[in-house]
Amino acid sequence: MTDVYRERETATLTAPPVNLCGDPKDSGEFLWDMARDCRERQIKAFWLVSLGVKGYLLVATDRIKGIECPDLVSGAYANNNYWQIAWQRGYDWFGQQAWGTIGLGVNAAHHRSHEQLHLHISKARQGNPGTVPGVKAQLDKAAKAGEIAKDWKSWPAHVIAVTGEDQSGNPQKRNYRAVHIDSFANLNLFKALYDNVVVPGKTEKMEDQTMIVIEAGTGAADGFYVLNSSDKLPQGIGVCDSLLLCK
Repeated sequence: MTDVYRERETATLTAPPVNLCGDPKDSGEFLWDMARDCRERQIKAFWLVSLGVKGYLLVATDRIKGIECPDLVSGAYANNNYWQIAWQRGYDWFGQQAWGTIGLGVNAAHHRSHEQLHLHISKARQGNPGTVPGVKAQLDKAAKAGEIAKDWKSWPAHVIAVTGEDQSGNPQKRNYRAVHIDSFANLNLFKALYDNVVVPGKTEKMEDQTMIVIEAGTGAADGFYVLNSSDKLPQGIGVCDSLLLCK
């Protein structure tokens, strides 16, 4: 794949819109209060990791409400590869254990429980033997059938149905835009989503999007699936919980 979304070497450091990104003076939001006061912030780290309900959360240490902040796409935070850091932490902690397929996810603004950017580091749902295949198995099958895009421009047109689970453990089939990439070590996935789904679609907004990353094949050497959905996509969904064991 091309490196269209390679991270910029320098950030603009311009002040982001307060209404979309939040104000550093904000208080009363648990994750932001924790990030603001954390020692990691004092040593200029742009992330920290916190224990989640199930799995972990990678939390931004700058004041960023969530996926809708435009400076994640182009601005002060566009050079921060939160996704790559989250993957590295997940792999380091769980890659050598029988923990399952590692997955990362971010929820749409109106579906999240915290108003501070956080990526879920969790495992892909494993399905039910004999009835519903695991999420990764479904994606691998779709890829072999040519149903998953191989480049960013084709991403919006490749919509597949994936069966996950609702919060009660019942099968939940939803539609996702799906693309396979070799790596995101030098990619801004927020920008890729904005440029290829939000801008061309015109009716889509970043605040409505969920994005999920799941390793393909037998591991990172086989690349990754990047999935996107929203409540506005027919039979879509605005949370990553259906495919990842987050809550």
